[in-house]
Amino acid sequence: MPHRLFLLLCIFVLAACDSGEPNRLSLDDYEGGEGEAVVRHMLKNLPAIDPEVPKVYTVVKGPNLQSTGIPFVRRMEDTKLTFISGEVLTMREPDKSIVDPRSGLSPMTIQLHEIKLTGTDAWEVIAGWAYKKTYERYRYKLIKKADAYEVIETSRLEGNYVKPSVNVK
Repeated sequence: MPHRLFLLLCIFVLAACDSGEPNRLSLDDYEGGEGEAVVRHMLKNLPAIDPEVPKVYTVVKGPNLQSTGIPFVRRMEDTKLTFISGEVLTMREPDKSIVDPRSGLSPMTIQLHEIKLTGTDAWEVIAGWAYKKTYERYRYKLIKKADAYEVIETSRLEGNYVKPSVNVK
């Protein structure tokens, strides 16, 4: 009888450890090569919203917008963009907009919402960006080739960003 109770206890403990999402990476793993590859891909493909306004960038992870660590964003220094920690952002009244307290600028926020392993050296990543009240969310298919990651497919899931029409004369 004690062995059955112990076995039952072990089953409950293991079940509690399961996120319920098979192959989903832990939030700590979002700051690995897969997350970096998607963030870099997004930075290259962000729309030019308010191009005359200087930008600061922040990277968050998970559905609860947990700030990524400083070592993660330091790996982006070669982009020459200004990154700030999501932990220092404040809310400005009266419109409740999120701003960098040092510069007063609204950040361009990149969110790594979910990363799932889909095969050997293959991942599906749900990620998006937001700037003030404008946002988009995408599903990316990511693969690892040799020692580099490559986004091989992108599909838009949602958003309110509308690409400006080009007036042709």
